[in-house]
Amino acid sequence: MPHEMEHVHNALGANWIDHNGRLVVHDYGNTAEAVRAVEERVVLYDRSHWGRLRLLGRDHLTFLHNYTTADFKRATPGQTIEAVALTATARLIDLLTVLVAEDESLLITSPERRTLLPNWFRRFIFFGTDLKIEDATDQTALFTLAGPRSAAVLGHLNAPIPEEGRFLDTTIADAPVRVAAGSGLAVPGFTIVVPQAHAAALFDALLHAGQTEDIEPMGSEAWEIVRVLHGRPAADHEITEAYNPLEAGLWDAISFSKGCYIGQEVVARLDTYAKIKQHLMRVQLAAPVPAESPIIADERDVGWLTSVVTTPDGHHVGLAYVRHEWATPGTVVHVRDGEKTIQAMLEEPRYVRRERPPELP
Repeated sequence: MPHEMEHVHNALGANWIDHNGRLVVHDYGNTAEAVRAVEERVVLYDRSHWGRLRLLGRDHLTFLHNYTTADFKRATPGQTIEAVALTATARLIDLLTVLVAEDESLLITSPERRTLLPNWFRRFIFFGTDLKIEDATDQTALFTLAGPRSAAVLGHLNAPIPEEGRFLDTTIADAPVRVAAGSGLAVPGFTIVVPQAHAAALFDALLHAGQTEDIEPMGSEAWEIVRVLHGRPAADHEITEAYNPLEAGLWDAISFSKGCYIGQEVVARLDTYAKIKQHLMRVQLAAPVPAESPIIADERDVGWLTSVVTTPDGHHVGLAYVRHEWATPGTVVHVRDGEKTIQAMLEEPRYVRRERPPELP
């Protein structure tokens, strides 16, 4: 389908790709600068191809509490919560960002799960449940400011800054917006939801306000590189039904003190008895290899690459699930690529955890 802001992105030199039937900006010819700007300055990324689902009705929080991993019974309006949707056997469906309002919850989903999740959730809406699910993706746009100067960009527009873990409903450049703290990456930033009618004007306003901060527009190519560098799991790569949330390192999105939810018994057993068999790790590769290549140590397969990118400075980096015995930063392994093997080193991902944090109840 055509992109609602095609003229805005074309004016910046956009190159396009098709993503699940939707046009997405691949790059603006500035991928190297955008990757650098995430860490040093600020980028603006149009994430409108990600899903946005509204859960409406008095049971919206009870439903999320029962069918995702986070504690929503203690949620307050204005709170932003990461949660995981799981199968009954605790296999990964999606990593969600949930913006909790008084009378609704807005779920930001992976692009690949936008159509799957509503159908999956509706299986659990039983008679008498006051809940309605609406897909708001086409009626809204989703932008992310990411990088250490993100707050300065909002400041130039006289916009209020939400605290960590919170969002605000406000107006920016005459557009009604919902601004949430968090970039979706392992750097500071903000996620902004805006009605589609105001999207182009807001995008232009954010870019203009960011000029003094040396802002860069970011395409999906740069996002993918940074995602892998930071270690954020992605649908159809690290988020599949082959893995569970503890293997993916999504400890911060799980409540171990709330009651039953879909997949809870398996998650609790894995945690209690330390039965986590593998961990998501970042991998520095000596040469490019395909994703899904096996990882070898001591002449045996000990893991599997799930994502591989080449950075603008020529480094080859991947994400991989590696068996517990070898999943230690600094461990040297090899990756099998056909008849040859490539040396690699395991590193700690920044976005997820490899083990349960001490303060987690």
